[in-house]
Formats: sequence, C-alpha cells, structure tokens
Amino acid sequence: MDNKLFRKPKKTDEVENKYQFLGFTQNPFPSEPAVKPYSPDLRVNGSIFLDKIREGEIKDFKDHIVNAPNKIGLLMDYAAYKGRGIGKTAFLNHMKKSINSDLGDNMSNGDSVLYAVYVSPSADKKSRTLNDVAHSIFTSMHSEGLFLTVFCRLRAMSGLLNDVIDDSINDSNYEDTIANDDWLKEHGVDIPNLNKYVLNELVKAGLADDNSHLFGGNYQSFMALLDDNKNDFFWKKDGLTFFFDKIEKLLKAALFTNCIILLDEAEKMIQYQNFNERRAFCDNLRYYFIDGNCSNAIDGLFKIVLTIHPNSQELLMPHWGASGLDRFCSLGGETSSDNSIFFKPMSNDALINELAEIYLKASRINKDDASIRPFTEDAISYAMEKSDRIPGRFLRLLYLMIEKAVQNNWNIIDKNKVDLAWKESNKNYSTQTTAIDEAPLAETKTEL
Repeated sequence: MDNKLFRKPKKTDEVENKYQFLGFTQNPFPSEPAVKPYSPDLRVNGSIFLDKIREGEIKDFKDHIVNAPNKIGLLMDYAAYKGRGIGKTAFLNHMKKSINSDLGDNMSNGDSVLYAVYVSPSADKKSRTLNDVAHSIFTSMHSEGLFLTVFCRLRAMSGLLNDVIDDSINDSNYEDTIANDDWLKEHGVDIPNLNKYVLNELVKAGLADDNSHLFGGNYQSFMALLDDNKNDFFWKKDGLTFFFDKIEKLLKAALFTNCIILLDEAEKMIQYQNFNERRAFCDNLRYYFIDGNCSNAIDGLFKIVLTIHPNSQELLMPHWGASGLDRFCSLGGETSSDNSIFFKPMSNDALINELAEIYLKASRINKDDASIRPFTEDAISYAMEKSDRIPGRFLRLLYLMIEKAVQNNWNIIDKNKVDLAWKESNKNYSTQTTAIDEAPLAETKTEL
C-alpha cells in the first residue's frame, strides 16, 4: 500500500553510504559545534579527545582542583571574545569521564576516591540559585548511577563479599550482583549481617538515627527513599541542607574523598541574576563550601569548578569580594593562578593535525589508515587558520568540506578547495556560528 501513513524511514544499514568512496562510514566530523554528553555518537559526546592539546589545562586541573585543598575552582575562558567552541565543555566532560572511569585512581595518583558530576544551566532565566545547581547535581547523580555505586561500595567494605567480588564485577552489572539480594544469597552471603554492617558504618559517619534506616533494606527500598522527584518547593526550602548534609554524609560513608561538581556555562545563570541573587549566590558558595555550619564545609567532600567568562567575571566581582570569597578563591589578580585553569585557543599546528587524524580514523572503513586523506596538510592548517584556532569552528568547517567533497566528487581536499568553499559559505557560516553562540544550550545537556 502506498498511503503515506504507512511510510517508514529506512534502517541505517539500508541507506547508501555516500562517504564510502572517501573511505568513511559517515562524515567523520560533527555537524554541530556542540558537545552532547549523553549522545551515543562519539563525534559529539566528547569521547574523541586529544589530551596533548590540553596538557597544560589537565595539569592545572590536577594541581589546583584534584590534588589541592581548594574547594572552589575556576575555569577561565579567555577565548570568549572570539566566540564559542573553544572546547571547554569537551574538556570538562573528558575530566569527568577520566575521573569516573576508575573513581579518580589515576587522576589522584592513587591517593583519593573521587567522583565528578557535570551540570550546565539552561538559558530559560529560571536557573539562578545554588539550590537549582544542587537539584541538577542530585538528578545527574541518579541518572549516572552514583547511588548504585555508593550502595555497592558500602556492601563491599563489609568484608563479607571478599569471596564474591572478582574482576567480573563492574559498574555495568552492579544492580544484578552486589545490589541483588537473591544473587548474594545464592553465593552464600549473610544478608542480615551485611545490612547490619552498612547500618553501623552510617552511624559512625554521623548520620542521624532517623536516617540510618536508609540502608537497612535492599537496594530498591534504598533508591525509593532517595527519590529524585522532590518538588521545587522542597529544593527551594530544604534542598541545600539535604544535599550538603545528607548526601555529603552518604558519599563520605562510602569512603569517597571528594565529589567534584563541574558547573559549565555559569554565565547563563549569572547574567539573569539580579543584585540580591548574585550576592546570595556568592554567600551560599562560601557557606556551603568554605566555613558554614554544614557537613560539606566541615569535611570538604564537595568541590566545585565554575566556568567563568570575562563578562560574568565582571558581574560577580563586587559580590565575590563582599562575601569574602576572594580570600579563598581569587576571581582575578596575582593569586588567581592558584585556583584557576586558564583556557585559551589552540596554537600547536602539529597537534591540530593530530586532532583531525583522530576524528578521521574513528570513521574510517580501514582502521589501519592513519593518514589525513582526503585532506592535504595545507588544507588542515588553512582550515584552522580560517577558524581562528577555535576547535568547534574548525571541526564544523571540516564537516562542511567533507560534504562538499561528496557533492562534487572530490577525492582530494586541498587548500584551494578550502578557500573556495570558505568564500562561498562564509556569509552563511558566519550567520550559523553567530546563531549558535547566542542560542540556548542544547536540550541534551543536563539542565538546572
């Protein structure tokens, strides 16, 4: 039947691969210069990352955030005047994945047990407070499975699972093994004694008696009690105490050293705050992270890294100083390097070529091909020059060049072709990048 109601899209494997003559399974580069952390597409989820391009920033992250007593850190975006696409979101997500893959073992040189959570405000003018940030972090912890890891770590520390846990147990099967009472019983584990141990650890960690029953039952009852569907009124009234006291104690009981909050695009919150909201935001940062009467200020388990642009830096400066935060984390001046990561455009042409190679190889039919074909070296260098050495613009331009090659049956993309295509599309490309720079964040980012 030809009725349009019955039409279905072709399956991916039924669509002709128009990139095959170039040796690719798909266009190797992202069509949009934005990171979407939860996308399965390696081109856009931050999985393709060249550490050597950001060696300095990675070292600063380790020295000033991970392995330092600083509770508040800053990622200073000094390329904002050139537009977006500098790579800070990819960097933050790479740091998150690097930490969470082994709970910070490599990043801390084996000294700490870490977890990292990435959050980014929406641009709907509603996300203005630290309460909103805490709510978003809590939601991310749920969706990323942190509380499952907490539950399993507490059980593992009992010593009752030493004969059960081996290399086959990992975070992909925790729910079916260590968090599964039936599975543990089949392996001869004494469930009542296991839960008793976990309960005692919570008491020693400082949890109030009325909260200790959280771990008295199975994993399902535990998760039900840590419900993430609390309403906005709860987060406005009790959210900060809940998060920086109760959740902090849960992570401490599971022997986490630190949980690092990566707050990207902070300016999308700061620019909509009024005078009093900015002051309250800075006051709350100090209270809950530095010297307030809460568990986190005392233990320092949670750390936070804020991405700061020159404009938001100016807006925050008077309130930062008035709250006394400048004594603990300088927002500018000679001591800012002690707690800041300075993010600048790329400058090493050899590494720029290598970044292109990684993207190209990830989509090659022949995985042994490590060349930059169909590009010439001059084409890659010229593309980066035309992109102002901004990674997002660079990758977007290479995407457009591959599409041009398919349309025109180019087997080679040289400098002249890049120049020709650039001149043809410069007006449209400038309009697109401007729109992207000013657009709200992608929906796939974790919103506050």
